[in-house]
Amino acid sequence: MPELAADVARVTLFAGLAENQLATLADAAHSRRLARGQILFSEGEPSDYLFLVRSGRLRVFLASPRGEELTLAVVDPGQTLGELSVLDRQPRSASVDALEATELVAIAGDDVRALLETNPQALRSVALGLAASMRRLNGTAADLVFLDLPRRLAKLLLAESNLGADGTIKSQLGMSQSGVAARLGVTRQSLNRALSGLAQRGWITVAGTLVQLDDVPALMRFADS
Repeated sequence: MPELAADVARVTLFAGLAENQLATLADAAHSRRLARGQILFSEGEPSDYLFLVRSGRLRVFLASPRGEELTLAVVDPGQTLGELSVLDRQPRSASVDALEATELVAIAGDDVRALLETNPQALRSVALGLAASMRRLNGTAADLVFLDLPRRLAKLLLAESNLGADGTIKSQLGMSQSGVAARLGVTRQSLNRALSGLAQRGWITVAGTLVQLDDVPALMRFADS
């Protein structure tokens, strides 16, 4: 399908491939749709596909035996996931579910590995992508240790913010408060207290999953303090 070929061509991992190589990957790929809340795969599952997000958002998370969850990352359109299992053929190291209706492109691991074995540029792209992921995880771990919850929340709101058509800066977290709490590694009650604290200072206005940033400079100073 032409649209699958166009999506494959936009993947950083496949940058620089010849048209016939891209066509081969696209011919072997297939699309998959997930409803909000649907699991793509679970930690420990055997799986051998690389996934490209065409639309929607997914959450990468770990769950404890008691049902507690820690969100590791949110994957947006144009990004990929599943590289680790494709490379080492080991079970999935985390679980993934859909934060909203999502469409994916699935490419078999055998096809990706064949590409990596013959294309040094693609292999380098994978290495750079994994290195970037490690840096993000290191930053997350440091924040968990060195920053209190209100400052971690301020950083998240700033990182997810965009300028709206009305000139205001808003952060659309795209998940429930329970989901945001899992992303920050805290309880929902603790998150509510942190949101209320930032709102009482006049820095934010909360409306469901949408947070308006009323004083960005103050939030930035606070997050870096």
